[in-house]
Amino acid sequence: MIAPALYLAFVAATLALCIVPGPVVTFLVATGIAQGPRAALTGLAGSTTALTIHMILVVAGLAPLLAMLGTGADWLKFIGALYLVWLGVQAWRAPIETHDDLTPRRTHHAPRVLYRRGLLISLTNPKTLLFYAAFFPQFIDPNHAALPQFILLAISFITISLLSDGAYALAAGHLAPYLKGRRAQIIRNRATGILLSAAGLGLALTRR
Repeated sequence: MIAPALYLAFVAATLALCIVPGPVVTFLVATGIAQGPRAALTGLAGSTTALTIHMILVVAGLAPLLAMLGTGADWLKFIGALYLVWLGVQAWRAPIETHDDLTPRRTHHAPRVLYRRGLLISLTNPKTLLFYAAFFPQFIDPNHAALPQFILLAISFITISLLSDGAYALAAGHLAPYLKGRRAQIIRNRATGILLSAAGLGLALTRR
């Protein structure tokens, strides 16, 4: 199985990434303000379903690939590390949304609609699978079988994401004012950019 130190590094990196608000959190907060925490949790069920689908695709695709490449997978991990840096630069330069963009409409939707929206917002993000493909291999111990490690990391990622997003969903009314301001968005973008770029640079240097 995965080395304890490597797993703890993965947990720390995942937690840091999950607590920085993104599109899913923005949707959950807006839903919570408009319809309450139960509606936000319904949307969370949809986004978590999409995340689970992504994890299955990552495990099914990357585990056999890394096992086939063996020690030759270092170049793939190096490319993944550089991609994390590129994502960090994009996050740093992300545009600031206006107040109207972040203010939810007072329209109530059925649970199935909220579930579907949460599912689609998470599922149709074109960058998500690319990010997972770059992120997960960095924490795979080449001295052990890749598949069990991927499964453990996937389950851990889903759990941490569920807890983090669930906290936002339940506290939506209280957190919304802090997420909508220009300064808050700048801090969010800068924090995300620094985290991703630092992780990518650090991992790229360790591959040299």
